[in-house]
Amino acid sequence: MFSMVQTHHGISCSDIVQTKKVLRTLGFTEFQPGAPEPLIYTNTEDNPIGQVTAPVLGDEYHTHYVENPDTGQQIDLIEIQPAALVPRPCEAPAQGDLVIGIPVDDPWAAYEKMQAADPDCAYSTPFDVPEENGIRFICRDGQHTILTRNKEPFAILHYSTEDFPIARRFYEEVLQVGIEEVEPKEEGVARYQMQGIKGRMDIEVRDDTKRLDLRAWGKHYPSANHFRLVERDIAHIEKAIVETGLGGYVIPPFGGFVFIHGPTSETIEMFDKNFNPAALAGDDAEAAE
Repeated sequence: MFSMVQTHHGISCSDIVQTKKVLRTLGFTEFQPGAPEPLIYTNTEDNPIGQVTAPVLGDEYHTHYVENPDTGQQIDLIEIQPAALVPRPCEAPAQGDLVIGIPVDDPWAAYEKMQAADPDCAYSTPFDVPEENGIRFICRDGQHTILTRNKEPFAILHYSTEDFPIARRFYEEVLQVGIEEVEPKEEGVARYQMQGIKGRMDIEVRDDTKRLDLRAWGKHYPSANHFRLVERDIAHIEKAIVETGLGGYVIPPFGGFVFIHGPTSETIEMFDKNFNPAALAGDDAEAAE
């Protein structure tokens, strides 16, 4: 059964099998429901999704998501092939990238299990983040991660101070997602939260966040990120993109789904407010039989 959750966080990775092995130490499943093997997309006439996504994800890429049955969090992995893979532009999260918060019982023990499952990759030394009741570090492919004792999965989306005003307009006018300023967790760094999205998504705005040109970089670098928004008004979004000129499509709207890019390097998969997950999973067809 297709699981529709808000806390669905995507990572571009170099090795989908090894990344899943690491995530399994944190309680994630081995593969997405109904798909025991990674899905393969190619820039060919018989693969329409692969054709339209090629400018952002490369001429061939593989996908698989895993989920934690206890928290409902999903990690969606996109394996960029060597021909398209480019180096990370910076060690810190670039504009449009995420720090991903994963609930665990014991953050330090969980970190040790991750590192033991990934002996050929040296993770950064964790440091305490008391405000998140956990620890933060950089793991495989340069992904910034927080292991938290709290029960709620979350992510922190990053923007430069220069570009955040247009990003905020994109969220509020095009996607109809409210943005509310909250108390900063670090001096000199602005903090916001998305409102009414059935999950926690923070926004961190810094002067030194690296700005990227999505057309040049796509999501071809390790630990480039995307995320999900559910219960959107896709008809409004289609109209607003034309009227404002903000954003465009990675995958155009179909069947209540759309994969969009914003004006400042963010990529977001979205589902319409009337979307029926059972229909996507084929449950309706099975019931008709």
